[in-house]
Amino acid sequence: MTKPRLLVIGPTYSIATNRRKLWALAEDFEVTCATSQLNGGKIFGRPAEDFEEKTAQEPIELRRFREFPSHGENTRIIYQEIGELFRSTQFDFVLVENEPWGLLKWQAWFLTRRFQQRVVFGEFSWENVERPGLKGLLLSLCYRISGFADDYIVCGNQAGRRIFIKYGSARRPILVAPQIGVDAALYRPASATDRSTFRKANNIPANATLVGYCGRLSPEKGIKELSYAVQALREQYPELHLAILGDGPCREHLAACKDPWLHLLAPRPHFEVPNFLRALDFFVLASKPVRTRGHVWEEQFGHVLIEAMACRITTIGSDCGAIPEVLGDSRAVFPHSNVAGLIHLLRKLIEDDHARSQLAEQQHGRARKLFSHQAVAQSYTDFLLNL
Repeated sequence: MTKPRLLVIGPTYSIATNRRKLWALAEDFEVTCATSQLNGGKIFGRPAEDFEEKTAQEPIELRRFREFPSHGENTRIIYQEIGELFRSTQFDFVLVENEPWGLLKWQAWFLTRRFQQRVVFGEFSWENVERPGLKGLLLSLCYRISGFADDYIVCGNQAGRRIFIKYGSARRPILVAPQIGVDAALYRPASATDRSTFRKANNIPANATLVGYCGRLSPEKGIKELSYAVQALREQYPELHLAILGDGPCREHLAACKDPWLHLLAPRPHFEVPNFLRALDFFVLASKPVRTRGHVWEEQFGHVLIEAMACRITTIGSDCGAIPEVLGDSRAVFPHSNVAGLIHLLRKLIEDDHARSQLAEQQHGRARKLFSHQAVAQSYTDFLLNL
């Protein structure tokens, strides 16, 4: 039986680790991935090429295109010469992973309607907050037009789904699912050797109770609140240490602290991150909403949460954006921007080994059941084949 043809378009898939969901989708579809050339870009301060794994032949067709303008924001680029792909191959499904106002989304929509026959066209969106003022009005028009233009929609969180429905997509099929999953073979529980090897290599005491975070080091990720909480708890628990891995504007603030309990690690390729996570006792994502004149943001998913959960690390997060729906357990959630709330939750789990172990085990099961690449791909497959 011939598999239906699926075209997935977006810059996310320029590195191999993010394409593994597509590899799982290839069991049910003939998958073509249209993504960006690497072109010397950077991820967390390192060359993007460092994050592109050298793998065996992939079970998908990978097509790379030049961005215009080069190194522009994801919603402000188009792909040069992608029209030939639409002219040469007929697809059954097209999924463009951009936002309703993204130039790439509308480029893909135009080419689909111009060159594809009886194709089902949809988009993926992370957006989970509405903008105020004139910008919000203009973006709401993009949602309304998408309600007519799209055949289906995939949202990365429930708040995104509500926005689409509000602006006219109530009759469109909408799937709520992550953009990508987690590799359960790579993100696996730690052995004693895993933990000790990483700690020794990074001068972290073997017997420390280690709290950690990795990702973008920016104020909205709650980096300062996390460091303040750990510093305060050390008065009661002197064995408590904090390890932070990544790059961003908060790195300079963290580097100014020379205390031996704070371990600031350089960013590294994605496939090395599991070694960091497996060395932890707690992972914390302390994100907080941003409401400024030029920037409105809430956590849209927090992919590193499911990576830590898959490693069976006790994982907690603030109530910012989609974090509670990803964690799926109120015991792991604290109020955003609230150092005292974070201290209270960490103290409670430090003092109750059974509760901490039970929470980590439940989170591990949740990550494998809902967020592995195979589980995420299956949710996409079931949704698309039912359209």
